[in-house]
Order: sequence, then C-alpha cells, then structure tokens
Amino acid sequence: MHTLSHLQEALHQKEQALIQYVRYMRESQDSDNQDMAALFSDLAKAEEKHIAVIRNQVAKYNKGLLNKYESINEYNSQHSTYRDAPEN
Repeated sequence: MHTLSHLQEALHQKEQALIQYVRYMRESQDSDNQDMAALFSDLAKAEEKHIAVIRNQVAKYNKGLLNKYESINEYNSQHSTYRDAPEN
C-alpha cells in the first residue's frame, strides 16, 4: 500500500505544480513577457505528461491489487471448510 500512497502523493504534487505553471504562464502573458510564458507553457506540458504516466501507474497498481484480491477470494471460496461443516 505504500507504493499507492507514494504514487498518489506524487500525483498531487504534479497537479499542484501544473496549476502553478499555468498561473505563471498567464501572468507572463499579461505582462507581455512571451519568452517566460513559453517557458512556463512547456513546463506545464511536461507536468501534464508526468500526470498521465502517474495516473496510468495508479490504475495499473489498483487493477493488480483488485486481481490479487479476487484471486484470494476465489481461492478461499473454493477451499472453504464452511460448506463441509456439520449443521446443528
């Protein structure tokens, strides 16, 4: 579970960075500093790519956990001694 927690924290940090870069880009555009606006635009695009990668990893990790849970649940239901227990 630590891996999922770390991925979610990284995702949150990347989303916050994206918000900041977009804010800085707009401020640069407002002050007619096109070079800085372009720089922050590029940084925002890079963050968007990182966010997509992290989201895919979170989905993949969650799917792996779900599959593992389902496998354990299926095994337990097939090997349960509950159905063989005597009735009172």
